[in-house]
Amino acid sequence: MSATRIYGLTLSLLMLAMVAWPLGLDPLRDDSFPLSTYPMFAIPRKDAQLYLEYVVATGPEVPRRHVPPELVASREVMQAITTVHAAVARGDGPRLCRQVAARLGGRASYRRYDTVHIIAGNHRAIAYLVHGVHGTERVVASCPLREAPR
Repeated sequence: MSATRIYGLTLSLLMLAMVAWPLGLDPLRDDSFPLSTYPMFAIPRKDAQLYLEYVVATGPEVPRRHVPPELVASREVMQAITTVHAAVARGDGPRLCRQVAARLGGRASYRRYDTVHIIAGNHRAIAYLVHGVHGTERVVASCPLREAPR
């Protein structure tokens, strides 16, 4: 066997060992930089809590509907979430509520809705996100959704 082949074989085995090495780590104890095993996903967390502020539209004969991010603040979900959270934190929920209601007014898809609510909810994460089961909610602001002038 030539020296080049021995070098190639040695280098290949070393690389394979480096790639396989993380498989022997404990995902909870050995999590650190530069190799993270994301331990938050390594064990089941059945009672993980989710606190979130969000905007919904309601009407007398229709189920409540979450207002999409682009009608709250931005097409970017995280920017919309941050906008709602910041408004609630500084006590500006009613103003944001009126702004969202103005954006919804006149939209055909919101004709059967009459109220916009900003809600602060505390939910069991899996139950809420996967099964739609609501935890406790507090209405931070409510405002009427009026038809936009024509």
